[in-house]
Amino acid sequence: MKPSRNPNSLPPMFARRFLKALTTINLSRRRSAVSARARRIKQAADVCLASAAAACNAKRAWSRAVLKRSRAVLCRQRRRQLRERRRIMAVPKSESCQQGRAELLRQLVPGGVGMDFCGLLEEAADYIKSLKAQVQVMQCIADSLSC
Repeated sequence: MKPSRNPNSLPPMFARRFLKALTTINLSRRRSAVSARARRIKQAADVCLASAAAACNAKRAWSRAVLKRSRAVLCRQRRRQLRERRRIMAVPKSESCQQGRAELLRQLVPGGVGMDFCGLLEEAADYIKSLKAQVQVMQCIADSLSC
């Protein structure tokens, strides 16, 4: 079955994937601290959102960046990425306020580091829309479980 390119299919696709991931987390025999469990749930939500967004709209860099980041398992790669982020995050004080804000936005949007400003704004808009859908689905799940 070919994945749908309809952007309206993002919430149901995310919901299916996220519920499956929650079931897997819940069935795991490993009992962990609340903070570790919360991290696993957050990571599962991010990966499910990115994979659903990639299935709906394959041209979005933030979803590819989230999926790529989630696959990184080696500590050395993570340390290298953190060093690069710290270097990029160090905005010189001589830059204007607008450039500083653009750098902050690049830090917030996954995969936004190497983008031009217009592309960054498009990615940020799509990322915000996807996060909104994620929040709505998670709110529906929480509401249905609280009854």
